[in-house]
Amino acid sequence: MFNILDSTGSRVRRDITAQELGALPEAEQEIAPRYIAAALDAEEAADAVREAERILRQCQRDEDAAIFAAQSDPVQDRIDALRAVIAANQ
Repeated sequence: MFNILDSTGSRVRRDITAQELGALPEAEQEIAPRYIAAALDAEEAADAVREAERILRQCQRDEDAAIFAAQSDPVQDRIDALRAVIAANQ
């Protein structure tokens, strides 16, 4: 039986031979290459989405760290700002 998936059943095989395709019934011989190409394209698109999601999660972690760092800094009130300006001008 012809199977386009690898032994794990999760990825499209990359080692499909012309002999395997030639052994298929005539109707399937016409459809199989297009189906395999579409499955490979879908697999590549899914890989790209997973990579983009990984990058997005890293950006979110970086943003969270920046927000946390900004919140941990003491807030300067108006009086402290005025004192800093007076001290800088003296």
